[in-house]
Amino acid sequence: MTTVALYHREEAIRRRLNAFFRDAFQLPEADYYRALNLNALLGLKSVLSDINNTLTMRLTLGFVAWATEALSLDTSTAALLRNKILSMKPSSNGYDVHCASPRPFIAEVKCNVPINGGAKYGAAQKAGIISDIDALLHGKSKASPVEPNSLKFMVFLDVPEVRAGNDHLVASNSKLSKAFAILKSGEVPNDPKVVYGVYVGLGA
Repeated sequence: MTTVALYHREEAIRRRLNAFFRDAFQLPEADYYRALNLNALLGLKSVLSDINNTLTMRLTLGFVAWATEALSLDTSTAALLRNKILSMKPSSNGYDVHCASPRPFIAEVKCNVPINGGAKYGAAQKAGIISDIDALLHGKSKASPVEPNSLKFMVFLDVPEVRAGNDHLVASNSKLSKAFAILKSGEVPNDPKVVYGVYVGLGA
């Protein structure tokens, strides 16, 4: 008779947290989870929000570096975009990147990685991506007006799981086929009616 291992929620969390602390900070084996009291857990929750904001900021800076080369931006335009990103609060309205000239473009930045390390986005993740694509195409109510000929970009982390998740998303949603296209290597974006998906690394 086969014995089925039972899932224990707290034990699974304990293993993941202990492994993270050990590997990320090169700490010795220990039960760090057990040392987390209420104040420590609340502090960790707050820090995780800051980490997500940092990841988004660095991915946005990575996109600006990509756009500088792909769209042949001059150094002053690139510097202006970087300064705007670094001075923008995480909860700000509008697009993550908005360049009015000389080549107008807007971008939304997504740090989503498919849930549970898989190759498919969860329902909420898919809805968020589709919502952002729609906002790029049709505007945001609280965003500044966008130049009519603006190029539009959806920025993703360049990791295999995200690439697989996007492949599945496009294949499973026929409405995206005309509105969204992953930019191929060496391809020059030129159609303002399409949202181009681009994969970039973190910037600094």
